[in-house]
Amino acid sequence: MILVAWAAAIALAQTSPLIVDGYRPVRCAARLPYAGPPRRDPPALPASAPISTAPLPAATAKRLDAAFDRILSATAARAISVTVATANGSWSSDRTPADRPALYWASAGKTFIAVVILQLVEEKRLSLDAAIEDFVPGVPNGRAITIRDLLQHSSGLYSANEDAAARAAPRWRSAAENIAIAGRHGAMFCPGAAWRYSNTNYDLLGLVIEKVDGRDYRSAIESRILHPLGLTTLKVPGSGDAADGIAPPITAQTGAGPAIKPGWAGAAGPIAGSAKDMARFWAALLGGNVLKPATVAEMFGTLYPMFDAGQFYGLGVMTVDVPSTPAQTWIGHFGGAPGANAVVAYSIERRAFVAVALTGDSSAAAAANALFHALDEPPPVP
Repeated sequence: MILVAWAAAIALAQTSPLIVDGYRPVRCAARLPYAGPPRRDPPALPASAPISTAPLPAATAKRLDAAFDRILSATAARAISVTVATANGSWSSDRTPADRPALYWASAGKTFIAVVILQLVEEKRLSLDAAIEDFVPGVPNGRAITIRDLLQHSSGLYSANEDAAARAAPRWRSAAENIAIAGRHGAMFCPGAAWRYSNTNYDLLGLVIEKVDGRDYRSAIESRILHPLGLTTLKVPGSGDAADGIAPPITAQTGAGPAIKPGWAGAAGPIAGSAKDMARFWAALLGGNVLKPATVAEMFGTLYPMFDAGQFYGLGVMTVDVPSTPAQTWIGHFGGAPGANAVVAYSIERRAFVAVALTGDSSAAAAANALFHALDEPPPVP
């Protein structure tokens, strides 16, 4: 069991020299009030977000086909899966290897971990205010860090994938190894005081699922989400280098390092599959079919500013204020890793889902934006 390996790993971390990367590690007895840039007000979530499997009107499909041709030319992706889904119909296109049709969604898979955690909260088997120390002893500031902090990246924990030695020797590392790396670096700030993305948070949430649900996060995602919703193309990559049926990520970026293997990210990026099924999952989530509507609202209740202007993070979900005329708000999640890029988004204004996953170094978000614009009726000819 992963939790057994954890005890030895944390013991090693506590006796190893502290690694400091431009910050002084902090020890905190309690959470602190947030002191970062302004957070975003919650978006106006749809009461439901149904999608139809009927084809979109021919004129709309023609515009989407043309947009997809432009995306293929611009991205030169060796594998790509895209879908547009609305209450009036859907459109999809996949260019993937016949023997490896699944696309890797990287961090867009974090929402699946968040859903399992929140299902456990709804079942009253877990509290968002519980301390991670109660489940994984020895985490820096573990008595002050809550499950909520892990979900929304306000824990202050160092992200193990940023460690210089780990980046120089990329490979699969167990959750115990990653948490031990974070432990050697120490906490970057007191929980609650700031926001910083950290894959270590989701390594820990994977362990919490195992402890509370009595099965690993892979089995929990399959049993709680994939099977009930009939998402037959979605799968949870196995640990290590195995990537059966998944199109291999590939990168040509200088200094990016080798392309990631889908199983390396663990609970921080646990999903591969088609764009069509990713949109179906999000439609079920926003429609109250995997969580109660009040819980879905809580996922977007507190939104922290992220890396780029207009991007905000909640409980395993993102909102993006898209600069356009008229203004657009996307809710969903982005995913990116060397050799893979993905986004699943629901446009509140267009009442439509777009999901894009591709291999290579191009932007899935740019592709998604092109598909959203293709949904719009062209202006009348003067």
